[in-house]
Amino acid sequence: MPTFIDSYFRKRGVKGPWALSPFPSQQFQNIVIIPAYAELEYIGQTLDSLSLCEVDSFNNTMVIVVVNNEVGAPPNIIDNNQQTISNLNKRKDPFYLALIDASTNGMGIPKKHAGVGMARKIGMDLALKFAHPQSLLFCLDADSLVSPTYFREIQFHFNSMHSVAAVVGFSHIKNENSDLEKAIRKYELFLRNTAMKLKNSGSPFGYVSMGSTIICRAEAYVSIGGMPRRKATEDFYFLQEFAKFRSVDEIKSILVYPSSRESERVYLGTGFRMSQAQKGEDLEELAYPDEAFEILKEWLTIASFGYKEDINNIMTKVQKLSSVLQEYLLEENINEIWDPLRESSPTEAHFQKQFHRWFDGLKTHRLLNRFLTISSML
Repeated sequence: MPTFIDSYFRKRGVKGPWALSPFPSQQFQNIVIIPAYAELEYIGQTLDSLSLCEVDSFNNTMVIVVVNNEVGAPPNIIDNNQQTISNLNKRKDPFYLALIDASTNGMGIPKKHAGVGMARKIGMDLALKFAHPQSLLFCLDADSLVSPTYFREIQFHFNSMHSVAAVVGFSHIKNENSDLEKAIRKYELFLRNTAMKLKNSGSPFGYVSMGSTIICRAEAYVSIGGMPRRKATEDFYFLQEFAKFRSVDEIKSILVYPSSRESERVYLGTGFRMSQAQKGEDLEELAYPDEAFEILKEWLTIASFGYKEDINNIMTKVQKLSSVLQEYLLEENINEIWDPLRESSPTEAHFQKQFHRWFDGLKTHRLLNRFLTISSML
């Protein structure tokens, strides 16, 4: 095992009976990790799209499929997964295809942790054993297709920009249901507009958090503590850690085509939003009001230049700006946080980094949501 992950595995690495099969005998530069939960219908198409990518050689590429379910899952889920394992074992792909069985008796994921976050973590953690520090870990979903230029454009970006983490452009697969097709385009617009407005506000969290669009260096994955064990929103928290301590780049090219199907497996995400739309909910109502972004931008400006200002000066400016912001910051204990944050920062640049580690993506969205709640009541 490479020394750069020894400490990670002792402190944060996944514990369990899982292993890659067949067991690789080499390290890879590109490793794609795909969780598959009852994805018999879709996983073959996803692997086919990867096999059609433009590459000089697939010899340095491994694709890991984590076939998973919780302990005690319904029989139809287990049967689907067992058929998936059987089918995948018969495939002949140009890349090295490895399976992780997290489904069969004794291999299922304990209910406490079962979900897409844990499935991704199992795959990514075990991938580290066959990675170089600079290897790329590609997150993908079992029902997401990729562009033929997927590997080539991502490799070019990471090599030329010295990135540690990035998200790629996406466009959901066309839905045959015309109502859902309209809904998915509305949802895409909401995601892109929110990311753009966050970026324009000066937030380092101005990107779309979508699991199937994430790529990172193996060494960087270890440095931020790996993938969180979450049943949902694992992509949001994972990228937030990169944005806090390193950075998240955007590759503008549309390289991933996620599914637009309905799903109620988790309480957030594309599938959940499509289910809401099918029930008659208007996805345009998800959009935060412009006022919220204007106040966020002003607040981030005040904070970024507040290295030499004590909490009283800061809160005087905040009070003039917005009572909603003032109330929110007080609830987040800014009175106890601000001055110690300044005093522990040797430089203004260090302070700004520390500030965004405190006022992170979660706090940012909670603030924006305050304004959305208020506007919906008017």
